[in-house]
Amino acid sequence: METKDQRRLGFPFRSGSLCLDFVATVAKRDMNDREMLVDAESLQTWFYVAGLPAAQEPLDESRLVDARDLREALNTLTRARVDGLRPAPAAVDILNSAASIATPAPVLAYDAGTVRPVDPVPVESVLSVVARDAIDLFSGEYKNRIRRCLGHECSLYFVDRSRQGARRWCSMAACGEKASSAAYRRRHGATR
Repeated sequence: METKDQRRLGFPFRSGSLCLDFVATVAKRDMNDREMLVDAESLQTWFYVAGLPAAQEPLDESRLVDARDLREALNTLTRARVDGLRPAPAAVDILNSAASIATPAPVLAYDAGTVRPVDPVPVESVLSVVARDAIDLFSGEYKNRIRRCLGHECSLYFVDRSRQGARRWCSMAACGEKASSAAYRRRHGATR
């Protein structure tokens, strides 16, 4: 059976927020930090699986560095929010600068019910979509519902949109079931 992550070409999309999914392009953050945006092709792939417009080619190393810089600013701001710390002004500046670039306009298809893919746009315009999503998240109704997954080997952030606001995992299928199974084994392993 193919999981959602496999359909997303190995990139995790479990946060409920585009900008937090972009932060997740470093896997196992603070554990063994596996970079997933290793080259321009992997950045284009992430844009594709995230449902964003393609970036105009060629994407050079400096554009990849810009994308990673935005991602790390988002990580810094997210971590500060989750940990209750003051946001770093430099990270806010990077985010605001990225968000100031014009974004691609959606195009309605002739069936009047779907969005037609737009032509490739400058990478800065694609990253601006991610940056604006972050501004909406950090200033919107869920700004105090950004969480760090409590999964044993998970480093993902997510937006808790549950009614009670008590969600603990990025997804029940990915981390919640593992935690539940481990707790069950601890409870029932001791009685045998």
